[in-house]
Amino acid sequence: MKSAGDKERFSAALGAALMNDKKGFHGSVGTQNEKLIHATLKNYYAPYSDEQEIKLGSFFADAVSEDGIFEIQTKALYRLKEKLRTFLEYSRVTVVHPVIGEYRTLFISEDTGEIANETQLRKQYSKLKIFEELYSIREFLNHENLSVIIVRLKTEKRVYFRGEKVPDMRNRTARKRCLINQVPLEITEELRLDIPRDYEIFLPDKLPEKFTKKQLCAAAKECRASLRTEVLRTAGIIVKVGEEGREYVYKVNG
Repeated sequence: MKSAGDKERFSAALGAALMNDKKGFHGSVGTQNEKLIHATLKNYYAPYSDEQEIKLGSFFADAVSEDGIFEIQTKALYRLKEKLRTFLEYSRVTVVHPVIGEYRTLFISEDTGEIANETQLRKQYSKLKIFEELYSIREFLNHENLSVIIVRLKTEKRVYFRGEKVPDMRNRTARKRCLINQVPLEITEELRLDIPRDYEIFLPDKLPEKFTKKQLCAAAKECRASLRTEVLRTAGIIVKVGEEGREYVYKVNG
């Protein structure tokens, strides 16, 4: 199910994250700090501090509430596998995966605090990368206790530099001399996958009753290397019903 984020709640979550991380706000030299995104989303989905960083068995959960366990993972969902094997046995687990859908870059002088340059808002959103992430935890997609929330964010990358000249960020040496932080501004879309049938949202339109991976990818306007097919199959949305030459034939399940 798709929905927009709660702007007022998100603003409060961001404000709390900034209050708790003033010392580390600028992040590390030469790196794009994702800690602020992580902290903001923890506050958004589990806003009470005593519910965060809870030890359960051998692992720490990002947050625990009456709705279950929340894990915020900005990339590499496969790293959650061991946690999921443990947590899913006795609780509802919601994996929150933020992706940057829109962003702009501000170049800020450390000497004066003034904005020296600002780029236009740009879009970057790849469903193919989302399928790669979901595929990496495919063994859990059909689990009754798993929810996944794909959070599309609008962000602002703040580049703090010294001197009069705005740095060329294509230059590695120039990047290393800057302080860089990624600041989340707004949730533009939430895609909630609470039950396996929710993965039907990834079925492209105008599929024939029976189809090959090639036909599915053509309908989705994606290259044949897309992992959309495997995500749909492991979630139980499509099933194999035969072969056509060297390709498997599928149909929508039920």
